[in-house]
Amino acid sequence: MRKRMISPFWLSLSILLSAVILALCVFAWRGGSLRLEPEGEAQDVVVRFFNAVVTGSYPEAYACLSDYSALGLENEPGSAAGRSLYQALRQSYGFTLEGPCETDRLEAVQRVQFRYLDVKAVETAVAARVESVAEALVAETPSAEIYDEQRQYLPSFTDAVYAEALRQVLENAADYYTSAELDVSLAYDGGSWKMKSSPALFSALLGNA
Repeated sequence: MRKRMISPFWLSLSILLSAVILALCVFAWRGGSLRLEPEGEAQDVVVRFFNAVVTGSYPEAYACLSDYSALGLENEPGSAAGRSLYQALRQSYGFTLEGPCETDRLEAVQRVQFRYLDVKAVETAVAARVESVAEALVAETPSAEIYDEQRQYLPSFTDAVYAEALRQVLENAADYYTSAELDVSLAYDGGSWKMKSSPALFSALLGNA
């Protein structure tokens, strides 16, 4: 019976591949693990995210996140007063990077100083103005537009009082600006850096509401 011969080419290729695999195993054993060098800068993703938030480019901002495809930032409240407060919040956004981005292989952390409108502080200021605003509006509004049959304020009147108190407070919206120091974490996955969300980031984006 004629024996089948292995081609010298395939024999050489097999030996070469075995040598490469052996070398990689030895390298991994000595070095602990094979290191993957990420492409691109993690800090660039942080800048891209916050720039997109500041300009209202929400699809671009969401593309920077690893764990959320949307945060609902593009959804405005239904009421006129709610929309004015939300617009003031979005106009308050600003950020600066605090130091370099600290990178450890496939993980990174960038500290960010993020400015926003403190919605809770605004609501407190509005509540403090409601009584005086109501008194002023009562003096200039027909009774039929103020009270119901039980002499209780009509919902439309209380809405008008709140809207006027809010308008007055937001005339000096910058007085209610604050900032938060955020340690933004990133991970390199799928060939690119992505930001991780956090409760602190959500709170700042929503104005500590």
